[in-house]
Amino acid sequence: MRGRLCLLLGGLLLLAGCHRSTRSDEAASDCRHSESLCGRGTACAANGQCLADCRENLAEACGPGLLCNQGTGACVAAQQLDCNEVPGLCWENQVCDEPTGYCREASIDTELAYDVQLYDYTLHVDTAASTFSGQVSIFLVATRGGTATLTLDVGKTVEVPVAGGTAPYTPYTVTSVKSRSGAALAFTQDSTAGTLTVTFGTPLEAHTSEVLTVAYHGPLNPISDRSHDLYFTGLMRREGKLGHSLVQTFGWPHHTRRWLPSHDHPRDIARAIARVSIDNGHPVQANGVLVQESEGTPRRRTFLLRQPVPTYALNFIASDYTRVPIGNVEGVQVEAYMYPVAAESAVPPLWWTGTLGAMKYLNEALGPFPFERYAMMQVPSALGGMEHATVVSIADTRTEGPDEEGHGNKLVIHEMLHHWWGDSAHQASWEEFWLNESLSSFYTAEALGVLGGRSAFQAELDRMKAAIFKAPARYDDDALRWSRHPEEVPGETTKASFGAPYVKGPWVWQMIRLQLGESAFAAFMKKFYAATRFKPYSTAQLLALLNAESAVDFTPFFKEWVYGRGWPKLASTWSYDSARRVIRLTVRQTQDVARYGSYTFSGPLALKYAFDDADAATASCTGEVTFTGGALESTVDIPCARAPTTMNQPFTRDLLVELVP
Repeated sequence: MRGRLCLLLGGLLLLAGCHRSTRSDEAASDCRHSESLCGRGTACAANGQCLADCRENLAEACGPGLLCNQGTGACVAAQQLDCNEVPGLCWENQVCDEPTGYCREASIDTELAYDVQLYDYTLHVDTAASTFSGQVSIFLVATRGGTATLTLDVGKTVEVPVAGGTAPYTPYTVTSVKSRSGAALAFTQDSTAGTLTVTFGTPLEAHTSEVLTVAYHGPLNPISDRSHDLYFTGLMRREGKLGHSLVQTFGWPHHTRRWLPSHDHPRDIARAIARVSIDNGHPVQANGVLVQESEGTPRRRTFLLRQPVPTYALNFIASDYTRVPIGNVEGVQVEAYMYPVAAESAVPPLWWTGTLGAMKYLNEALGPFPFERYAMMQVPSALGGMEHATVVSIADTRTEGPDEEGHGNKLVIHEMLHHWWGDSAHQASWEEFWLNESLSSFYTAEALGVLGGRSAFQAELDRMKAAIFKAPARYDDDALRWSRHPEEVPGETTKASFGAPYVKGPWVWQMIRLQLGESAFAAFMKKFYAATRFKPYSTAQLLALLNAESAVDFTPFFKEWVYGRGWPKLASTWSYDSARRVIRLTVRQTQDVARYGSYTFSGPLALKYAFDDADAATASCTGEVTFTGGALESTVDIPCARAPTTMNQPFTRDLLVELVP
């Protein structure tokens, strides 16, 4: 038990073992006068009573409409989302920006033209008319003095197919922009460029906060052709595989602007308040925790996300879901929202198997789950899953069990992992996309190994390797950390910029671990996450920290494996010299060096070979081959008393190497 909680409510004494106290007893038991009065797992509330410390039990300690004060551990009412009125509203090291009543990060990102802190949006969706209307208050901080104008991202107008031809589709029209004081501001919406330029009455000074309130309205996404690039973007109404109707948003990679005027760049992370209503009365789920719900029809639900995330991780969805509680891990509530028909079958177990265990492992391996909730939403989607913060989307085609690639429970673990890598620690630019996906895929394999034994980890790595070798064109036309124009998004001009992080990337992390050793690698990754938690990360930062924290210079390794394309291909030949009793082994790198470069294999990455003579009583003859200095061929002599009959290459267990004849 976390600690006994004695409360006097309306004359009713709660919990057995509690007794009424005299006035002197009450004074003595007032925890405000004695810091040591409250035991482990409890916190001192404003009334002097010891209550359960909500920081240790996020899901159970605070009920609806209450939030956990990260400073005191006490629950606070959230009827007003104004940090001047609710001192415990801000999360961790955030501070209250008194002029606006919004929480503000203790430091701003000066690499940005301006730093958005919060999107406070109010939307009403009219499914009968296929339209929506609303406004968003964008709380931002100027990073430079003399900021006279500011440019937001909005959805571009595109031609979409209609009966008999095409028609223009503009996601929404902005009708007004106002300052925090309520003054109307001049603005220009360029739907061809996809920009909204706002002019301030008085230029902003550096570190000055402002709130822009943008009113807008538009149609639900009218595209009906599922093969259209923009079919699954913006604010839309879609049908699930069971004829289930949903209203939802989708913004990855840079389409949040198609439903929310925003600074739609992965570096500029922000918190959100979502106030959404739907004419059909379907309840809304959105990022964060539910803090308010209006009476009447249509009812409006308000969600508060207190942790900053990239814009593509913002999302809301409405439908007549069935909620399936799964459990909680160290106070974080885990739940699934399923189509009602699917829920009647008790939800296929493979959909969540291992989720709780994986979260517990990841809390230990990386640090506590950095959000207050983890919900999995069954949706119609062109993708397998999407890491919308706290409310991940899982394609309804993936919720019936594993497919030919074994997708099942690992999909929900992968999306959960993005709450560490991608939603919390996040890419400084699109070129750093490989960090998000490689880390999430690697630690998914790690979690599978913890849950199902080390063989499960190896099987997942081997599956990735097989995928690479089966379809090399999907993974070898670009580097892992691609180096193109920073405004390009993964997969826009090369296939590997999107595909390689998922399957090549985890192998890179495995080879980093091989060089560091198990314990040093575990300690390093925990430190790397702590250093980048809710901060932008980059490959250069990772490399610098690796070099500083280890005895290994990883610069050549990163040049070959991270900044280089493809992977090595090795051809091995051998012969036995019975007179000298040695095996002569020759290994050649056969990849196109002009295109893919050469690879170094030395130290822990040396190529280990084993030769057997089919006699169980005879030990294997072992040796290793190294490549340094750009060499493409290496020959070694391995002592062996008897002529071997077979050659084994144990290095394939830990290295991404393609064996060729």
